[in-house]
Amino acid sequence: MSVTGHLRRGLAVVLAVVLAMTVATQAGAGTTAAAPKRPNIIFFLVDDMSADLLPYMDTVSGLAHDGTTFGSYYVSNSLCCPSRASMFTGQFPHNTGVATNKNSDGGGYAAFERHEGRTYAASLEAAGYRTGYLGKYINEYPVGADYKVPVGWDEWHVAAGGGYNEFKYQLTGYIKEETAGEKPLDPSGGTYLVDELGNRAVGFIERSREHAPGEPFFLQVSPFAPHSRVPFTAGEKEPRFPPARRDRPKDRFPAGEFPHGDCGGPDCLDIDVTTTPAFNEDTADKPSWVRRQPLGAPLVKELRQDFRDRIRMVQSVDDMVERVLGALTAEERRETYVVFTSDNGFHLGQHRLVRGKSTAYDHDVRVPLLVKRPAAGRHGDLTTDAIAQNVDLYATFLDMAGAAPDDRDGRSLLPLIQGHKVKDWRQAALIEHTTPNPAAPGEPDPDGEELQAGMPSYAAVRTAGDLYVEYDGVTTPEYYDTVADPRQESNDPGNARTGELGTMLDRLRGCGQPGAVDCWTAAS
Repeated sequence: MSVTGHLRRGLAVVLAVVLAMTVATQAGAGTTAAAPKRPNIIFFLVDDMSADLLPYMDTVSGLAHDGTTFGSYYVSNSLCCPSRASMFTGQFPHNTGVATNKNSDGGGYAAFERHEGRTYAASLEAAGYRTGYLGKYINEYPVGADYKVPVGWDEWHVAAGGGYNEFKYQLTGYIKEETAGEKPLDPSGGTYLVDELGNRAVGFIERSREHAPGEPFFLQVSPFAPHSRVPFTAGEKEPRFPPARRDRPKDRFPAGEFPHGDCGGPDCLDIDVTTTPAFNEDTADKPSWVRRQPLGAPLVKELRQDFRDRIRMVQSVDDMVERVLGALTAEERRETYVVFTSDNGFHLGQHRLVRGKSTAYDHDVRVPLLVKRPAAGRHGDLTTDAIAQNVDLYATFLDMAGAAPDDRDGRSLLPLIQGHKVKDWRQAALIEHTTPNPAAPGEPDPDGEELQAGMPSYAAVRTAGDLYVEYDGVTTPEYYDTVADPRQESNDPGNARTGELGTMLDRLRGCGQPGAVDCWTAAS
């Protein structure tokens, strides 16, 4: 063989060896490649925010950009405590056993405490997430010197009932890595609670980088806003709905920075609650406990002020959301789901109902749900009208984290969030309400209202085109064709649809109980 031939053969052998080593290296890399990084999850849960306040929140509304907006999201119950119990557990109130807000009335923390080991927090922590909770938790959760930190939470910054007034509160300060043997409890110091929650949320993100570098986190921020202040006495200078003082009108106590208060762009004096759908509508066709005389001028004046103050309150929430999201690094923003919703809605004069949220009407049970997707996911603004409920959040958070949830009443919304078409989705939402006992011992219910005294307990079905309500002890249902009558102003209890909806409601009222059909099948 010539020298040239030997050189060619040697070069070929070298190339073959290099190629083999490259293939082997690539194969080895394929078997040991790190799993995809799990996303962070930030969950903003506000209190009593009706959908008519969303247009005044620029940052929150902006979550729809490269995000998913749910147009038909309903809570399982329009009271705070039962609704939150459904979120934490993925179950309807008749399965959680949390019926009202008060410990002495079949609800509150006394009814919920047994579920704490099976919430999404417990599952996410077990899956390797660093978790933090800030703000309002469950009604009548005791905040004292020896407060309990529930299973699953690495940070615990929670206020008790004083948080409703936004200034006179105590806030726990448990941080697992720093205060494991202590139970810090801090006074407000005069800081508006929404602002303080923003401060602590930013601190949680920074501590997560320090204490769990490279690991995902779950952060829940739950302001009391825009809930009304309790207790409230007519004639007090401090508003029923207390906005941050900087956002208040300059000519009111205490003076704020804006001539007529901060309403997020429009002059507050140009905003009028009387223009909201069904305000002061004729209620002659409504059930007896809803019928009212027209709202008088003095009360309408109060409601105008209440509505503007609620807008001012959500201005602070919007600022807080902007600040928290601004604390994320560019990489963290690419790897984070941001979820925003409310525990229930609220009425202010609609159907002549003064203030509250106990009904099955849309203004009380249909609330915003917006989800900002990680940048690595699908781009574009998505909207879905698939019927979603707060019982779906438990499964959704675990699905986002890559952890398989056990079978409960709801389903994961993640396929809808990602823009996938889902076959055999539910056809109806279940809404339940147990009328609180106003004589139950203990502190007054922060959600107490005059309507509760006369309204029977009920169960309702909300479909894409119907609202059907059955009241305990009442033979005549309430029915609205929500396509022709989206404001739910014309009750039609004799409609032919009521028979079919009544059968569906019968299945749903006991779904998930031993021997009964599961709740997903019952709603399909």
